[in-house]
Amino acid sequence: MKGQFFNKAFHTLTEAFQNCLKRFPTTVCFILALTAYLAYLVSTEMDDERKLTLVLGYYFSVGTLLSLTLHLWSEEVESRIKGICVHIVMHILLIADAVYLYSLSPERSLTEISIAHGAAILALWLSVFFLSFIKEKNDIPSWNFASYTVGAFVTANVVGLIMSGGISLLVFSLHQLFDVDVSWKCYLYILVACSVLLPMLLFLGMLPKDEQKHNQEPQPSEFLNGTIHFLFLPLMAGYLLVLYIYATRILISWELPTGWVSWLVVALMAGCIAIEFGLYPARVSESKRSNEWIARWLPALVLPLLILMTVGIIRRFNDYGVTINRLYLITLNIWCYIVCFGLVLTRARRISWIPISFSIIFLLTSVLPVNYASITRNIMHDSIEKELARSGVTDLPLSRNQYDNWLDSLPAKTALQVNDRLRYLHYWFGRKSIADLVDKDASFYYAKNRFGQDSDEATGNDKAAADNNRPISYSGQTSSRTNIEIPKGYNRFVIIPEPGRSSRQLYIPRKYLETGILPASLGTRTDKTNDTVYIDLKTIEALQRYKYGEMPPAQFKCNSDKCLFILTGFSLDYQKEGNEALLLNINGYLFRKQ
Repeated sequence: MKGQFFNKAFHTLTEAFQNCLKRFPTTVCFILALTAYLAYLVSTEMDDERKLTLVLGYYFSVGTLLSLTLHLWSEEVESRIKGICVHIVMHILLIADAVYLYSLSPERSLTEISIAHGAAILALWLSVFFLSFIKEKNDIPSWNFASYTVGAFVTANVVGLIMSGGISLLVFSLHQLFDVDVSWKCYLYILVACSVLLPMLLFLGMLPKDEQKHNQEPQPSEFLNGTIHFLFLPLMAGYLLVLYIYATRILISWELPTGWVSWLVVALMAGCIAIEFGLYPARVSESKRSNEWIARWLPALVLPLLILMTVGIIRRFNDYGVTINRLYLITLNIWCYIVCFGLVLTRARRISWIPISFSIIFLLTSVLPVNYASITRNIMHDSIEKELARSGVTDLPLSRNQYDNWLDSLPAKTALQVNDRLRYLHYWFGRKSIADLVDKDASFYYAKNRFGQDSDEATGNDKAAADNNRPISYSGQTSSRTNIEIPKGYNRFVIIPEPGRSSRQLYIPRKYLETGILPASLGTRTDKTNDTVYIDLKTIEALQRYKYGEMPPAQFKCNSDKCLFILTGFSLDYQKEGNEALLLNINGYLFRKQ
């Protein structure tokens, strides 16, 4: 009896796996490859090159999603050769993309690339739900497939988590009951097998196919309808009431809306779209006048409030200029107009075009050579160049002192805007984007504190007080080609900071300014004691005189005689007066004796 049970269970599992392999062969291969790769990372403790690790993880993950949407689409294509050709071309493009990502220089900004890949992955994810149903007469098949698919995904992951927790507890009990030594890697292997491999295969096996995939029968949910009518609609009514009262108030007082109103309108619009999707099966099956009225006129009530969002965004553009976020926000605003007009004019007969249009617009504004990130970079860069030309500055790039002196010559508001734009370019696009404007040692912290609360209308006493409390800023950096000599008697070293961080950032209490010695914790331990290096302020002031990339490595003592710290880069920023802590960033090597 038991033998028959185990034989039947094995046969069922084998048949389920064979069905998955037959229907989604490429997807199963990617899942197995991803599982094996994760297990390899566990076994090697992620000791491989960081860039290669990330690129391979990206390739296997996106390859799984790409192959799944291609297999689902291929089931709708009559020509098998056409489906195979599209598979091959798309996977070649994915391989080329992975190679491109791996070939990128570490100094290259990833802002444009990350946004473009995010848009492409979103498009792939949505294509799973909609690509197979573009020829359908209504959106019921895609709605049924999407709801069933989401339910299958949740169910598969819950089963995976239960299995992972159960097996891990069983293995842990071996240690508790029989004193069996179990490595921590064993638990990670269990996590990989039960939270990656098992849920994905279960998910593929539960995906509807054939007639079930194209189920034309509306399946309204009483629970969903009740939730929409008695919870979501009153919530939307609250949003509408608050925003209409606010719009009336600013019209009477003739004020401009604040930036916060944009997020309220976005939340209202998201709720409106969610209600449209939730009511769709009930509207098709029952045709109640109340549901039809809600589906058509709720977007009409939201439409006037989009004007508030538009005015708020335009105000932000006028006050602070162009940024990536604001360009996407104004595009989202325009898309919301399109959705509202479309739902009203078409009486919300179709709804799948809403996420599809969002994905297409996101792709068009992100993946093309001229995209919102590049537009923002070019506009900000050009505005700084124009300000330099207006000031008669032609000798570029500016050194640190030249940059500070140039900002001092500008009106406070202009200086703050210029500095903010340079900081924005540096943060989002890297030093390379401003290398032709300022040297690497230029500090944007100085102007942020110097002009942050100034204005052209400030009084003479206010400006004098600000001058007395000017921020102090030091920085230095050795060349990447500088040879670091190993101190005599030391045979081991640790790189500071840890991999993945640009510097070790610390906040030093202000009281240490009086002693002239700044204790900096390194985040490492020697002989069960936290390592601390003592940074001498006089040495920092001396290193400040060197140009960026020409600073010699400097040695500093630590709290342990077995340790010595060699500084290769630093920045120190603080106010001359006040109680604020000192901001210290350091890079270097901690050498140790055995």
